[in-house]
Amino acid sequence: MELTYPIAIYIGIGLVCSIFIYTLWNRKKYKGGKRAANTDFVRSLPAYKWMMIEYHFLRVFLVASLIASILFSTYLTAKPIEVKTMAKEVHNRDIMICFDVSTSLDEVSCELCDKLIDFVGELHGERFGVTIFNCSPVQIVPLTDDYDYVVSQLERLRDSIEDYYSYDFAGNYDAEWRFAGTISGQYSSLIGDGLAGALYNFPDLEDNPERARMIVFVTDNDLMGPPLITVPQACELCAAHDVKVFALAPEFVIDEATYREAIESTGGGYFNTRDDDAMDDMLDEVKNTDVSASYTKVTTVNDVPETGIIALVVASVIYTLCARRLRL
Repeated sequence: MELTYPIAIYIGIGLVCSIFIYTLWNRKKYKGGKRAANTDFVRSLPAYKWMMIEYHFLRVFLVASLIASILFSTYLTAKPIEVKTMAKEVHNRDIMICFDVSTSLDEVSCELCDKLIDFVGELHGERFGVTIFNCSPVQIVPLTDDYDYVVSQLERLRDSIEDYYSYDFAGNYDAEWRFAGTISGQYSSLIGDGLAGALYNFPDLEDNPERARMIVFVTDNDLMGPPLITVPQACELCAAHDVKVFALAPEFVIDEATYREAIESTGGGYFNTRDDDAMDDMLDEVKNTDVSASYTKVTTVNDVPETGIIALVVASVIYTLCARRLRL
């Protein structure tokens, strides 16, 4: 427990001392004297004796609660804070998920979104991003460790796919959301362009080569138009930047042997949904690849006025009750 403005405590103590000295000074004026005559009979009455006992107790409580109120007020003015220094574990790793959002992949993408929502909750310090593409790549989540935001965008992507089949999606922004920016011209599923786009969505790719980076890539490799860059070329770029690609493909993947060879050339892995455990196996391999952790000290400062407020309220209530009883 620390105080932001400790000088307030000294001011409060000085104020209390001033009140105490002033009270003693005033009492000396009447020391040894009587303020009324012929009071012996009244003083002998039991009721009077009880009232005097009550009066002295109330006076003590009144003064004590007043002093306490002043001290607790100055304590709150001094702004009590709690300073905590913790070691935060940061994993030196970036993970970019890249979805082919052409409709042929919808079933696989929905299931993977559900898996990823659970997967993200198991991360500890990694940065996580999401890129989607059809003929053009669009980054919907920049690399971040704000996992709540990542999960919300994965849920939005999943819901967009489901809404496409659940409703008349014409004019339905939620259903069409995944197509915004990913479709242009007459082509679709430009696989190499999507992978290259995901690669260059790593913001510090050139400046920070020490970070472990990987791409989780989901596509059926069904090319529908002339790409700017082919999948093997995009994989060469990934390998050159030491970015591993882990690819998930459906059973109907096109030119599987060539596609798999290109993916594995990055040092990553290839998985196919014909294996029921393909998604889990892929995410387990991602989780266990290139794990390194660093620790940094994080200092947090929090206001902790609760105790002072409660004490001030109690002292104020006691003072009010005593003052009313004494008819002050």
